[in-house]
Amino acid sequence: MKPFSLLVKPAGADCNLACPYCFYRPKSALHADAHPRMDRRVLERALASYAALPLPSHDVAFQGGEPLLAGEEFFRRAAEIAPGVRFSVQTNATLATDSIARFFAENGWLVGVSPHSRSAEFMRGYGTLVRAGAAVNVLQLVTRDLAGDPAGLYHYIRDTLGCMHHQYIECTWPRAFAVDSGVWGGFMSGLFDEWLRCGDVRRVSVRTFDSIVSEIAFGVPALCQFSDDCRHHLVVEANGDVYPCDFFVEPALKLGNVMENTWEEMAGGKKYAEFGRRKRGHADCPRNRDRLDAGWRRFYGHALPVLSRLAAELSAR
Repeated sequence: MKPFSLLVKPAGADCNLACPYCFYRPKSALHADAHPRMDRRVLERALASYAALPLPSHDVAFQGGEPLLAGEEFFRRAAEIAPGVRFSVQTNATLATDSIARFFAENGWLVGVSPHSRSAEFMRGYGTLVRAGAAVNVLQLVTRDLAGDPAGLYHYIRDTLGCMHHQYIECTWPRAFAVDSGVWGGFMSGLFDEWLRCGDVRRVSVRTFDSIVSEIAFGVPALCQFSDDCRHHLVVEANGDVYPCDFFVEPALKLGNVMENTWEEMAGGKKYAEFGRRKRGHADCPRNRDRLDAGWRRFYGHALPVLSRLAAELSAR
């Protein structure tokens, strides 16, 4: 089997915010219950069987929807089931409590925070995580409106939130919020310019820039969109159903269920292999269907000379 990580959806697409630009919202149709929750049996089977696989590393990210809807005891149980797994969680932060923030900090969980709202609830939850000492990074969805001010968005994350680990993801659905190729190329180029202007090359980690440098220096991209194969993780929905990617949670692509199938059957099967091959010929994630290629080319032309120099310095160490 090709190594893979797990993206676990303990509450499916259920979320306390239900942002109109969330690409996962339509997946609520997968469940008859509007508020699905992964039960203990599914959690135990998924994590115990995954942790037993002879892989070089075992990584599990809890996502949503909003995964904190599953409750603190769910995450404590996960840590008990598979103590050797590297866990992370992606949250909108509004449900973070002092107790769960301490749990994440004490157990070394990476907490990815998505600031979909700059509300008082978000700032309270974000502050709770930071004060507890949790390892926090910010994953920012870039909508058309936000893309118009890359420097302002960068400084909001770096200065207002005080976060030095950034990830920016393009919004591609729905059309009213989505960026097009021109907007995306302009945003990424402007973001890169601000990162350089501020002298933050060795101070602020921007995951896209890091991944490009890693690929040039070592041939290993940190982001799946820069790879030539789409088999990097498997999604486990709240009922145990398994899919090849959270952007492609579709009935026709269902690989099986953790209560009925082994990882060898699902990750080593023909359907997953065929899914992996769809990346070939695409310079970006297949979900974008080449819509952003011109924007990426604009950014590469703008940033590659500097990123290549950084890669050369890194590989020479």
